Amino acid sequence: MIYRDSQAKSWPSALLLGLWLVSCISAYTIFASQQLPTPANMAYGVNVDMTAMIPNTPYTIATGQGGNFFDLAALLGINTLRITDFQWETSGKEYFSATWRYVFDEAERHHLHVILLLEDGGEYSALQQAHTLLGRYGLAHAPALWLVDLYNEPNLSDPQLMTALHEEAAYVREVAPRVPITIGGWKNEIPDHSGKFDWQDPVDIPKFIKMVDIVSPHLYEFEQGARQGLSPRQWVQRFLNAVHQEAQHKSILLEEFGAANGLAPTNESITTGSPSWQASVYRGVLQETAAEYDQGIIGALAWIIAPRPTWSYPHNYEKNMVGWAFVLNQGRHLLPAAREFSAAAHYGQREILLL
Repeated sequence: MIYRDSQAKSWPSALLLGLWLVSCISAYTIFASQQLPTPANMAYGVNVDMTAMIPNTPYTIATGQGGNFFDLAALLGINTLRITDFQWETSGKEYFSATWRYVFDEAERHHLHVILLLEDGGEYSALQQAHTLLGRYGLAHAPALWLVDLYNEPNLSDPQLMTALHEEAAYVREVAPRVPITIGGWKNEIPDHSGKFDWQDPVDIPKFIKMVDIVSPHLYEFEQGARQGLSPRQWVQRFLNAVHQEAQHKSILLEEFGAANGLAPTNESITTGSPSWQASVYRGVLQETAAEYDQGIIGALAWIIAPRPTWSYPHNYEKNMVGWAFVLNQGRHLLPAAREFSAAAHYGQREILLL
C-alpha cells in the first residue's frame, strides 16, 4: 500500500528512518496548530454550508487572527469539505460563478478536497444543478473537485427519481469523467406504510450500486448504540461491517455522522448530548475509519461544522443545527470535537506505522 505522505520519503540510512518513525509516533499525542499529515485519500472532513465559507455573511467563519474558513479547516486537520444547503444566499439570491470560483480556488490553495452535492431539496433539479455548476460554471474542471454527490438521501422506492439519478450520473460522467460519483445516503419506503422509510439500510445498496463509484452512507443514533452497550467506535464498526457486505468491493465514505453537543434546544425526541459526548463520538468514528483504511474505508465527514442561517428555519432549532455544530460564534468558540480531526490524522498515521 502506497501513501502520499510528504514526510514518507526515502531516507539515506536506517538511523534516520528510525528517528523519523519515533518523531511521528511522538507527534500522535500533540494537537499541533497546523494541517497534519494524513494517509493518501483518507478524508477527514465536514459538511459545511456556503454561508460559512464565503466572506461578509452573518455566518462567515474566521480564525480570529485574520484567517478565513479555509485557514481554520487546515488548522484543525480537516482536508475534505462537502458543500450542503448551498443554493441560496441569505439575501435570497442564487450563488453565481464568482462565488463558486472563490470557494474552489480557496480549497485548492489550502489543499482541501471538495464534495459537490447537486441536490438537497432545493428549487432546482439535480440535473439542472449539474448543468449549471459543472457545465456553465466550469466546476467539472476545478482541481479541488474530488467527488460529485448526485443527491442527498434519495428515496430509492421512487421510480421517477431513480430514472432522474441515472440521467444525472450519465451527464456527470460526460462532463467530468475524472471525478468519481456517489449518492449521499439513502432511504427506502416501507411497503404498505406510505411516508415511512427505512434509512441507511445496507441491504438497499444494490439498488444504486451501479450508478456510483463510492458508497456513502450516513450514520447517527449513537445514543441508541450506547443503550445497547456499544461505544461510538463499536457502533460505527458494526454498521460498516454491514455496508461492506453489500458494497461489492467499492470504496466506502461515511459521508455524514454526528452527535448532539447539548448546548441548544432540539426537536429530536432524544435530548441527550454534551460537548464531551460529541467529542467521544467524533473520536470513535474517526479512529475506526482510520483503522479500516486498508479495508476500503476512505474517510468520514462530520455533520455539521457550524450553525445554519436562522432565516431558513426561524423556529426550528434542529434545522438551525446549533445543537450539532462544533464551531460556534463564527469561529470564536471551538468545542472539544474540533480537535478530533488532527488527532485522527495522527491516529491514521500511527495505524500505518504499525502495519
